[in-house]
Amino acid sequence: MSNHEGSPASFSLRHHFILSPQAEQALARLTEVHGDTRRTGTSKGLVIQGPSGVGKSTLIREYVEELKSADGVDARQRAVLIVEIPSSPTKKNLATAVLTAMKDPYADSRNHSAETKFARTIQLLSKLGVEVVVLDEAQHLVDYKRNAAYEAADWIKSLMNETSITFVLVGLKRTEGLLWANEQLRRRFSATVDYNRFMLTEACWRQFAILLQSIQELLPVASISFSEKEIIRRMYLASFGLIDYLIKILDRSVWLVQYRCSEGINLGLLSEAFKDEVWSSAPDVRNPFSDVFDFKPLIGAREPFENFDIIAA
Repeated sequence: MSNHEGSPASFSLRHHFILSPQAEQALARLTEVHGDTRRTGTSKGLVIQGPSGVGKSTLIREYVEELKSADGVDARQRAVLIVEIPSSPTKKNLATAVLTAMKDPYADSRNHSAETKFARTIQLLSKLGVEVVVLDEAQHLVDYKRNAAYEAADWIKSLMNETSITFVLVGLKRTEGLLWANEQLRRRFSATVDYNRFMLTEACWRQFAILLQSIQELLPVASISFSEKEIIRRMYLASFGLIDYLIKILDRSVWLVQYRCSEGINLGLLSEAFKDEVWSSAPDVRNPFSDVFDFKPLIGAREPFENFDIIAA
C-alpha cells in the first residue's frame, strides 16, 4: 500500500499535468513551431489530432502555463488564444468565435460583414499581442459538408497570410482530411502530431505502466500497487488506454475513500468507481475490477468503447 498527503476537499488528478511520452513529444513540437514563427515572422501551423479523452485540451493548457512560467509578466505579450470552431462553420461565424474569444464587444454585431470581422480580427490579434491561436474541434471543418466549411478553411489561410502567428488545429483524426482537401492549407500546416490513446504495443504498454506509477504518486490516499501486471491490465481495459477515463475512475475512488474514511483504494472500490463513472450497468464479468472479470476488451455491443476507434477517426 502507498500513502500520500494531500487536501481531501480539493484533490483531483485534473489539477495535475501528467507528462506522458506522447504529451512530451507534442509539447516539444508545439514549442518548435511557435519558435519558428517568432524567428521567421511568418505564420506556421500545427495539427494535433487524436480521439476525445486523450488529453489534447489539457496539453494546450499546460503549454499556456509553461509560457507564463517562462515569460513572467511578459506573458501578456505572448498570449495564447483558444477558440472552439462552431459545429457548422462559416467564415463569418468563425470570425465571430475568434472575436468573442478576444472579448470584442462587437463580436456578435449583425451589421458587420465577414470582411469587416476579418479586418477587426487582424487588428485585435495584433493589439493583444497574440502569438498562438488554438482552433479546437477542428474536425468540424471536415464534417460540415458545405461550401461554407471550405470558405472557413480559406478564412484561416487568409488570416495566416496577414499575421505572424502560430495556428494550431486541434481535433479528431479526420482533421487531417481538411489538409488533403486544401493544398494551400496543407503547406501551412505541414507539422502534424498524432495524439492517440495508449495501444496494446510493447512500447505503449511500458509507457502506460509508467503513467500509472506517476498517477499513484499523486494520490492523497493509500492504494493497492498500480505496478502489478494484472492491475495494469485491469486499468488499461477499464480506460481503453484513455487518460480521461483513468482520471474519472481514480478521482471517484479517492472521493469514496475519503467520504467513507476507508483504509484505501482496493479492487472492490475501483469496481464501484468504474460503475459510477464509466458503465453503470456493467455485469461483474465485464467489470475490469471484478474478481470474475473475463479480461476481454469492452468493445462489444452497448459496451463503453463500442466502435470507439471508428467514431474517433
